Amino acid sequence: MAPVTKKKRDATRERLLARALKLFQKKGVEATTMRDIAKAAGMSLGAAYYYFPSKEALVFAYYEDNQQAFEELAARSTGTLREQLGAVFHGKLETIRPQKKMLAAIVQRLIDPSDPVGAFSEQSRAVRDRAMGVLESILAGANLPAEVLPLAARALWLLQMALMLVYVNDDSPDEKRTHGLVDDALDMIVPMLPLLATPMGKLLAEKVTAALHRAAIV
Repeated sequence: MAPVTKKKRDATRERLLARALKLFQKKGVEATTMRDIAKAAGMSLGAAYYYFPSKEALVFAYYEDNQQAFEELAARSTGTLREQLGAVFHGKLETIRPQKKMLAAIVQRLIDPSDPVGAFSEQSRAVRDRAMGVLESILAGANLPAEVLPLAARALWLLQMALMLVYVNDDSPDEKRTHGLVDDALDMIVPMLPLLATPMGKLLAEKVTAALHRAAIV
């Protein structure tokens, strides 16, 4: 028997993930079983478990793919700080549109730091850190002190998470309500970022950072 090539393994993995996401969108994560996913992908249950040991692993694979799309989006963004942030914030929402229903169904899990698939969990830290790293890279061109960049990136990431929670439950045409909220929020926040370069701003940044660490929010 010819060995399975990496290309074929990757294609099988992508097929499994695609079928799983369709089922998650249709039935919800909780109601979907690994047997359902294997059947939809046309493979045995054992083979499905070989690629993904659990439904949570499939959700994490979705997180990874979505984060990769976010990084590519940021790499293409140009213009002023406001324009770049607008592009990545609006673009991020569009990347999750196909899984709106799935994400809306697991909102409670997303905000639970003790849940492995939660946005604040230890298991999702790597993806979370990558997302904040992207935002920090964008902010690096804003002439802010290096010591306040991590806090500013955390604040923007938390804003992005809040907007995503609004987005997945937004039933307005083309989610215009949430996209409008993105613009309003950025129009208020971006002009205030230079204040972080002042002595008072730096002191505030230190206090907020300490509070976030004590609360284990990020």
